[in-house]
Amino acid sequence: MDGREPTMDLRSSAPRLLLAGSLALAVQGCAAADRNAGEQSVAGDLAERPPATEPAPAVPELPPAEDRWLPPPASELFAAELTTVGWDAVTGSPVVLLRTLDAGQVVPIWIGIAEAQAIARALHGVVMPRPMTHDLMANLLSNLHAGLEELLITELRDGVYYGRLKLRVDGENEARWIDTRPSDGLALALRTGATIRLARSLLDDLPDYDFLAPDAPDQVVRTLGLTVVSPSEELRRTYELGDRQGIVVIAASGQAKAQGLRRGDLIVAIDGQPVSAPIDLLDRLRQRPESITLTYYRQGKTHDVVLYPLEDDDDESVVA
Repeated sequence: MDGREPTMDLRSSAPRLLLAGSLALAVQGCAAADRNAGEQSVAGDLAERPPATEPAPAVPELPPAEDRWLPPPASELFAAELTTVGWDAVTGSPVVLLRTLDAGQVVPIWIGIAEAQAIARALHGVVMPRPMTHDLMANLLSNLHAGLEELLITELRDGVYYGRLKLRVDGENEARWIDTRPSDGLALALRTGATIRLARSLLDDLPDYDFLAPDAPDQVVRTLGLTVVSPSEELRRTYELGDRQGIVVIAASGQAKAQGLRRGDLIVAIDGQPVSAPIDLLDRLRQRPESITLTYYRQGKTHDVVLYPLEDDDDESVVA
């Protein structure tokens, strides 16, 4: 469900623990909880396959031009990046935060627990031993020679968000627009590198919310071409970080990569202020600075790098 319906009350500990546990599963690889999801015996797989002689279903034709959905004008759409996932203290529901690339506005989108897990897995770079639903969707697109170019989140109506996927199919001159829940579209966009765009109406009247990030070990923030997490013991050993306070880069692209940042760098300060959790980076960006200076530690030395929050990064993919 995409919407802002108060499905949980955080004054009760059980719903909050359920949600916190759902997000934590992504960090832990979800191995135990998802072992049976999508797992079938070879015999079961074979039993469900259609006979070899069954003709392949025909690709549906595009509807007549007058019946096709048309996107809003480009002037009414704003590119955005998905920065993090947590929950809303007001409704008790999972929520993702998007940040517009032109003005740095932070926009909440309320989602379901299963979609929050899928998004958290992608942000953390967790690759499941067997494909989960959105992994399967991305694989299907690739194998059917179709590319997901954009996710448009078009409106919030009666507490429900609406969106469209822009698909480009090899051999077709026109794109296909597919109706989608934005939560599914976001999980798929993270896996394919598709551009995320928001309609102006979503920015003109932002709903109230009170964002609660997961505990520091489970936090993840993706922005400015960086994906950062709290340093685990394994990351500290691998990159010889010692016991220094900071947040660790687990992926770098776009301007961050161009400036030399890479996996394993420990960001110890933002604009001269010590950093202790990934959400500190997003909190600084919500002040809409023209630039930020990151101080990071690598192999016994500290370095400074300047990034520009309102620059659009080309490479938005998280999971290859």
